Amino acid sequence: MDSMQKTMKHLIPTITLVFSLALVSCQTDLDINEIIDQNSTFTLTIRTADKETILCTNRTEEIEVNSEKWNKLVDFLMNNINDWQSSPASYIGDIYVTQDDFRLIYTKGTTGAVIAFTDKKGEPKQYAKKIENGELDFLTE
Repeated sequence: MDSMQKTMKHLIPTITLVFSLALVSCQTDLDINEIIDQNSTFTLTIRTADKETILCTNRTEEIEVNSEKWNKLVDFLMNNINDWQSSPASYIGDIYVTQDDFRLIYTKGTTGAVIAFTDKKGEPKQYAKKIENGELDFLTE
Protein backbone atom coordinates (compact mmCIF):
# COMPACT_ATOMS: atom_id res chain seq x y z
CA MET A 1 0.00 0.00 0.00
CA ASP A 2 1.51 3.32 -0.99
CA SER A 3 1.43 6.43 1.20
CA MET A 4 -1.50 7.97 -0.72
CA GLN A 5 -3.67 4.92 -0.05
CA LYS A 6 -2.69 4.97 3.65
CA THR A 7 -3.58 8.64 3.87
CA MET A 8 -6.95 8.07 2.20
CA LYS A 9 -7.62 5.07 4.46
CA HIS A 10 -7.22 7.31 7.52
CA LEU A 11 -8.82 10.37 5.97
CA ILE A 12 -12.17 8.78 5.05
CA PRO A 13 -13.19 7.92 8.65
CA THR A 14 -12.13 11.39 9.78
CA ILE A 15 -14.17 13.09 7.06
CA THR A 16 -17.15 10.85 7.88
CA LEU A 17 -16.90 11.76 11.58
CA VAL A 18 -16.65 15.49 10.88
CA PHE A 19 -19.58 15.34 8.45
CA SER A 20 -21.70 13.37 10.95
CA LEU A 21 -20.93 15.84 13.73
CA ALA A 22 -21.81 18.74 11.46
CA LEU A 23 -25.17 17.19 10.62
CA VAL A 24 -26.00 16.50 14.25
CA SER A 25 -24.91 19.96 15.34
CA CYS A 26 -27.33 21.55 12.84
CA GLN A 27 -30.28 19.90 14.56
CA THR A 28 -31.76 21.51 17.64
CA ASP A 29 -34.06 20.21 20.32
CA LEU A 30 -36.35 22.86 21.74
CA ASP A 31 -37.63 23.46 25.25
CA ILE A 32 -41.25 24.39 24.67
CA ASN A 33 -41.54 25.88 28.16
CA GLU A 34 -38.95 28.47 27.15
CA ILE A 35 -40.69 29.56 23.95
CA ILE A 36 -44.42 29.51 24.77
CA ASP A 37 -46.52 30.40 27.78
CA GLN A 38 -48.80 27.45 28.49
CA ASN A 39 -51.13 29.73 30.43
CA SER A 40 -51.84 32.15 27.57
CA THR A 41 -53.92 32.21 24.44
CA PHE A 42 -52.51 32.05 20.92
CA THR A 43 -53.62 34.20 18.02
CA LEU A 44 -54.39 32.28 14.84
CA THR A 45 -54.30 34.13 11.52
CA ILE A 46 -55.39 32.38 8.35
CA ARG A 47 -54.51 34.07 5.05
CA THR A 48 -56.65 33.28 2.03
CA ALA A 49 -55.81 34.43 -1.49
CA ASP A 50 -58.58 35.14 -3.98
CA LYS A 51 -57.69 33.15 -7.09
CA GLU A 52 -59.03 35.79 -9.45
CA THR A 53 -57.71 38.98 -7.88
CA ILE A 54 -54.74 37.44 -6.04
CA LEU A 55 -55.62 39.68 -3.08
CA CYS A 56 -55.30 38.16 0.37
CA THR A 57 -57.73 38.37 3.24
CA ASN A 58 -56.91 37.50 6.83
CA ARG A 59 -59.19 35.81 9.34
CA THR A 60 -58.00 36.08 12.93
CA GLU A 61 -59.21 34.24 16.01
CA GLU A 62 -57.99 33.62 19.52
CA ILE A 63 -57.13 30.07 20.52
CA GLU A 64 -58.29 29.99 24.13
CA VAL A 65 -56.32 28.16 26.81
CA ASN A 66 -57.45 24.53 27.18
CA SER A 67 -59.74 24.67 24.15
CA GLU A 68 -59.57 21.66 21.81
CA LYS A 69 -57.46 23.56 19.26
CA TRP A 70 -55.17 24.92 22.01
CA ASN A 71 -54.62 21.41 23.42
CA LYS A 72 -53.86 20.00 19.96
CA LEU A 73 -51.39 22.80 19.28
CA VAL A 74 -49.57 22.36 22.59
CA ASP A 75 -49.54 18.58 22.02
CA PHE A 76 -48.02 19.14 18.57
CA LEU A 77 -45.30 21.36 20.05
CA MET A 78 -44.57 18.95 22.92
CA ASN A 79 -44.39 15.98 20.52
CA ASN A 80 -42.13 17.85 18.09
CA ILE A 81 -39.35 19.23 20.26
CA ASN A 82 -36.60 17.30 18.48
CA ASP A 83 -34.73 17.71 15.20
CA TRP A 84 -35.50 21.32 14.27
CA GLN A 85 -33.08 22.81 11.73
CA SER A 86 -31.86 26.37 12.09
CA SER A 87 -33.14 28.36 9.14
CA PRO A 88 -32.18 31.92 8.18
CA ALA A 89 -34.63 32.00 5.25
CA SER A 90 -37.83 34.05 5.23
CA TYR A 91 -41.06 32.10 5.09
CA ILE A 92 -44.56 32.94 4.00
CA GLY A 93 -47.39 30.64 4.95
CA ASP A 94 -51.12 30.77 5.01
CA ILE A 95 -51.43 29.90 8.71
CA TYR A 96 -49.73 31.86 11.48
CA VAL A 97 -49.95 31.13 15.19
CA THR A 98 -48.50 33.80 17.45
CA GLN A 99 -48.02 34.41 21.14
CA ASP A 100 -45.76 37.25 22.31
CA ASP A 101 -42.40 36.58 20.53
CA PHE A 102 -43.39 33.08 19.39
CA ARG A 103 -44.54 32.47 15.81
CA LEU A 104 -45.47 29.23 14.02
CA ILE A 105 -45.77 29.40 10.23
CA TYR A 106 -47.48 26.68 8.23
CA THR A 107 -49.11 26.16 4.85
CA LYS A 108 -52.11 23.84 4.91
CA GLY A 109 -51.47 20.39 3.46
CA THR A 110 -47.68 20.67 3.45
CA THR A 111 -44.96 18.69 5.19
CA GLY A 112 -43.08 21.51 6.87
CA ALA A 113 -43.44 23.96 9.72
CA VAL A 114 -41.39 26.91 10.88
CA ILE A 115 -41.15 28.34 14.36
CA ALA A 116 -39.53 31.59 15.35
CA PHE A 117 -39.04 33.14 18.76
CA THR A 118 -36.70 35.26 20.83
CA ASP A 119 -34.56 33.23 23.23
CA LYS A 120 -33.72 34.07 26.86
CA LYS A 121 -30.70 36.10 25.70
CA GLY A 122 -32.90 38.24 23.46
CA GLU A 123 -31.59 36.60 20.28
CA PRO A 124 -34.08 35.89 17.48
CA LYS A 125 -34.20 32.21 16.50
CA GLN A 126 -35.93 30.48 13.60
CA TYR A 127 -36.18 26.76 12.93
CA ALA A 128 -37.84 24.57 10.31
CA LYS A 129 -38.90 20.94 10.53
CA LYS A 130 -40.42 18.33 8.28
CA ILE A 131 -43.73 17.12 9.70
CA GLU A 132 -46.42 14.69 8.62
CA ASN A 133 -48.55 15.90 5.71
CA GLY A 134 -51.56 17.75 7.13
CA GLU A 135 -50.40 17.40 10.75
CA LEU A 136 -51.37 21.00 11.53
CA ASP A 137 -54.49 21.15 9.37
CA PHE A 138 -56.60 21.05 12.57
CA LEU A 139 -55.81 24.75 12.91
CA THR A 140 -58.25 25.58 10.10
CA GLU A 141 -61.05 23.27 11.24
